[in-house]
Amino acid sequence: MQTAHSEEWRPGFAKRAENFSDVCAVAEGWRWSPGETIARVAGAVLKGTPTLTIPQRMTLLIYVEHLNQERLEQDIACVWPSTALVAEYLGCSQSQARANRRALEAAGFLVRDYTRANRPAGVEAYDLRPLMARLGELEAVDDGIREAMEARRAAYSDNVVFPSKYSARAPDSRRLEQSHENFSSPVRGKDAAPPRHQDHSRSAPRPGNRQDRNDSGQRPASGKDSAFGSPKGASGSGGASLAPSVYAEMVRQELRSAAQACPRLAPLVTPALLADPLSAPPEVCAQVAAAAAEFLPNPERNNDQTALWGWRKHGPRVLVMLAICLEDPEVRSPCGYFGRLTGQDRGAADLRLNLARILRGKGEVPPPAPVEPAVVEEEPPPLMFQPGVEDHPWPDIAGHLRALVREGAWGSWFGRVGFHGIVDGVLTLSTPTGIAADKIKRDYKAAILQAAEAAEVFVDTVVVTIRKR
Repeated sequence: MQTAHSEEWRPGFAKRAENFSDVCAVAEGWRWSPGETIARVAGAVLKGTPTLTIPQRMTLLIYVEHLNQERLEQDIACVWPSTALVAEYLGCSQSQARANRRALEAAGFLVRDYTRANRPAGVEAYDLRPLMARLGELEAVDDGIREAMEARRAAYSDNVVFPSKYSARAPDSRRLEQSHENFSSPVRGKDAAPPRHQDHSRSAPRPGNRQDRNDSGQRPASGKDSAFGSPKGASGSGGASLAPSVYAEMVRQELRSAAQACPRLAPLVTPALLADPLSAPPEVCAQVAAAAAEFLPNPERNNDQTALWGWRKHGPRVLVMLAICLEDPEVRSPCGYFGRLTGQDRGAADLRLNLARILRGKGEVPPPAPVEPAVVEEEPPPLMFQPGVEDHPWPDIAGHLRALVREGAWGSWFGRVGFHGIVDGVLTLSTPTGIAADKIKRDYKAAILQAAEAAEVFVDTVVVTIRKR
């Protein structure tokens, strides 16, 4: 095929797009450069043509797929797929395929050669040199899309008002900033001021009971007993909500059962490890990683790295997990199941039932596990609607603020706001939802500062937190 704008080229009788001369000039100026491959061109078309419709983009990708790398390196970018073939690939009519091609030619991505004398084969021929010349432009569009996505993510992160959450439980004292029991997590020092008075005699907040679901989906339903972390599902928990001594005893029992269920790992369960399983030395971690690399199948899955990662979360219980993956006959993918077990949160699974089921399958009856006494939880104190709103000087500030904010907006955004004190010019408020916190910080921060100035209260910074329900 002759060049798209050479002297021998004859345009024929078909009507050309208005930008035909410019497109031909771009095609004439293109020369192949190292690194311009068909795969790179296909990627640029796929990600750098958001202005094209999906059928048009798929049509252009079909033309790109017909390029030849050797001819491309000779500055030849001609392809000859017929309209019937393109329509067959796209699953559309030939008239639709022609419409897609005309749109691509009008957009400056290709030039159709109507000259029969210069056509080496087929019924139609297309010159993709205009597309090759715009390769950098398409990749720049792709980079712009990625930069816009990163900017949006940065904007989303800027809208997070405060990561700490206040509890809505009623405090013993009306001054919430002086009570440690009203916080579910500590406040970062750079965002909020410390409490005025710290009473170390007060008890720390009771940690919540965390329940995680873990279902590996490894085996069909059956009537056999199942345990948490087993291929079928779980019933039972342990670790995070147990006292340290109870948790250590649970790990000790798991290690003994693991050594009995998996003799290959029995040498790693030493008396020193059983004496103090929660203070295992790093040498044991290296031995468990080596055992995972040796005994688990599919060494390309970096089983030793999975064991090291799991050790940081579970400690010596990774040895128990490895024993279950090696000895449980119902685990179809030991490597995948080992990764799922080590991915659980620390203390989320009690593996003694898994080991008991394995030992029963081998004809060995394990000793009964001790029954843990039920933990009786205290009834939580009542929830507060607006904590701290009666504390000085918030009533004075709120009175001036209400005069600056419309009545409807006040009821929507300040109706459930809480006041948590002013320390060194930092006014701390809380809301039950992140939407209200974002709205107050974005639209009413200046009004709060103005109201504080009218109330003759020094406020330099307003911090809005999310109150835990």
